[in-house]
Amino acid sequence: MAMLLPALSCLAAGQAVAGDAPPTPSAGWQFERDVAWPTYALLEPTITDLNIDVMVLLCEQTERQVGLQLRLYPSEPGPLRSSRSAPVDLDPDIVIEIDGRRHDAQILFADDFMVVADAADGPVPILSASLIAALQIGRHFAMTFRPVEVPRSSTSTPALQVTADLQAGIGGAAIAAVRRCGVPNDTLAAGTNRER
Repeated sequence: MAMLLPALSCLAAGQAVAGDAPPTPSAGWQFERDVAWPTYALLEPTITDLNIDVMVLLCEQTERQVGLQLRLYPSEPGPLRSSRSAPVDLDPDIVIEIDGRRHDAQILFADDFMVVADAADGPVPILSASLIAALQIGRHFAMTFRPVEVPRSSTSTPALQVTADLQAGIGGAAIAAVRRCGVPNDTLAAGTNRER
């Protein structure tokens, strides 16, 4: 994964990599190039109420095997911002809807990105097998966030959303390619999945 951040930096800056054209996430899912076994795939949101530049599905070493994480990378360093450029703090509990089916998940904050997870292998947050499968075969993706200052029961302030077309470009084929590294964790106990 050491090459991931430089690749994303080039992507955000629109710079070409010598000898290879840069990925174009607006064309849909694209996976790691020039490798036999891709370890990540990336997708640019279709519409976003936050300064989320790209979503990255990647392999992550866990306590037992290898799992898949979904990471959200902002367009610039610093606090997350709304579409109005105002800094925003988010409730860690989020909702993902894929073709109308709800999956409860959480976001965890790192220095330069956020991790989206609905399961864990030991201390490592990952995606459950059922959520990965939904990402692979679904099309309409919507991730809903709520600012921490807004009560959960409040309807006066709209939630923030990130949407994407999961079948754009090569679609589920990219997810299937990355999913190979996380096959062992597809057998995690159903109790770690918070889908409903």
